[in-house]
Amino acid sequence: MANVILRPSLLPVLGALAAAAVAAAFGVAALGIVVPVAVFEWPHEEQRIPVAELLCVCAAMAGAWANRPRLWVWERLGGARTRVRAAAVAAVGVALPVAAGSAVLAASPPAENTWLLVTNVLLATSAVYLLAPLVGAVPSGLAVLAGIFLGAAACNMAPGLNRVSPYAYAGSDGWVAPDLLPGGAVPALAVGAAVAALGVHAVTRGSTSRVHRRGEEAG
Repeated sequence: MANVILRPSLLPVLGALAAAAVAAAFGVAALGIVVPVAVFEWPHEEQRIPVAELLCVCAAMAGAWANRPRLWVWERLGGARTRVRAAAVAAVGVALPVAAGSAVLAASPPAENTWLLVTNVLLATSAVYLLAPLVGAVPSGLAVLAGIFLGAAACNMAPGLNRVSPYAYAGSDGWVAPDLLPGGAVPALAVGAAVAALGVHAVTRGSTSRVHRRGEEAG
């Protein structure tokens, strides 16, 4: 059993699992801590980003980096098997931070629209894995984090924008639901992003040739 656990091929996945566990642990420790974003003061509403959500995005970025293809030149010749494996890696990489976010949610006090934390994490981590094969794991994670903060700034500057934003930001009593979107649109979009991430991983086998070459040049 020990030999199975310590197999080198499993170490990247274990690294992703460790990143998700750390995100959950720090997320629980950071319950109630938010990053306020307010470009304009009242009457413009301050947008709040829970630290737990940002930690889950960081865990996804770490997981995408840990599980990036190391032998892509050979793996691209592997046929359907390598495509399925790449999609499975993306599925695990998305699921682990979502599980970490759910663990944080279970330990948090009651609040409004708490389900939006799960859809936020699913949407953001799916975006990380969607972009990772195209631009690299770290740039994709940083781009998603930047997008979250830019979205918060936009929602602050344009009152009412958060009512149509699929990524929900927190208010004083919980998450502000995008009530102008059709019912079920946010979960559908989050699941669609996850499916797209799996599809991109399957098509590219986890990386494009340009990203792979850039990684080799960086050492």
